[in-house]
Amino acid sequence: MKKSRFIFENNENPQVGGFLLSDPFQGDAYFERSVVYLCQYDEEGVFGFVLNNPLNLTLGDVIEDSPFSEYPIFIGGPVSKNQLFFLHNLGQQVPHSLDCGNGVFFSGDFDALKECYDNLNFSTNRVRFFVGYSGWDSGQLEQEIENHSWIAVNNLASGYIFHENSKDLWKECMDAQGAKFKIIARFPKNPSDN
Repeated sequence: MKKSRFIFENNENPQVGGFLLSDPFQGDAYFERSVVYLCQYDEEGVFGFVLNNPLNLTLGDVIEDSPFSEYPIFIGGPVSKNQLFFLHNLGQQVPHSLDCGNGVFFSGDFDALKECYDNLNFSTNRVRFFVGYSGWDSGQLEQEIENHSWIAVNNLASGYIFHENSKDLWKECMDAQGAKFKIIARFPKNPSDN
């Protein structure tokens, strides 16, 4: 007999430009109360970035002479943890970027990104840097959703990607999903703390 528990699910399917919200009790170092933005979702697999897992580092700690030296670095996931990636909302002003939908683009020419910094009214809500990414093989994410590890949500604005207060991002995204999820958003990480 299956153990009963609160069913963490909705009726949405994952898609490029959408988000994943993790089960509140998933005790994983990378994914506990995480918000993941999906850059790819097709038959070859899925990849995206955890938006609310900052490192205690800035870009200036890893790259010299960068205009982004004060920008924080986030842990995007457990894959390719020794590589730097970025998401931005500058479109084709940064050549070789992958359009992920909702006005969000993946990587591209870093020198062009630096030129944009010099020539535009630039702020921290234009780009976000990550080490590593989150990836799933074909069918793997669907299985995790079926096991209630994630819910897919497609109603969130792209502004959540560049949200300055990453600490409360998971809770805010849960709140945006309606009454049932507002209750979930208020569960303590450790139920015995209640």
